[in-house]
Amino acid sequence: MATSKPLALVTGVSSGIGFELAKQFARNGFDLFIVSNSGAIHTAARDIEALGAEVQAVEANLATFDGVHEFYNQVSASGRPVEAAAFNAGVGVGRRFVGPDEERWRARIA
Repeated sequence: MATSKPLALVTGVSSGIGFELAKQFARNGFDLFIVSNSGAIHTAARDIEALGAEVQAVEANLATFDGVHEFYNQVSASGRPVEAAAFNAGVGVGRRFVGPDEERWRARIA
């Protein structure tokens, strides 16, 4: 990414709200680093690039330590300052916060 545009990070971009947020950044003059744990992130990247942004797609699970570090390392390696971020990654789990599925909840908080 060799450009003078500001850089935004958007998580959860393979579909839905994250995808729409990324498109808004692209339409408003940002280049993007996008991440999702789905292979659909690559299709999303092509769609966003069609809006005029340079896009770096990272397929990583941000619910894991390794996924967070992979995304962080790729952004850091770009050498570009991050001007904006929209953190949209996550999975809803509708039940009591603490209980028998404690490991499941810990993965959601990590």
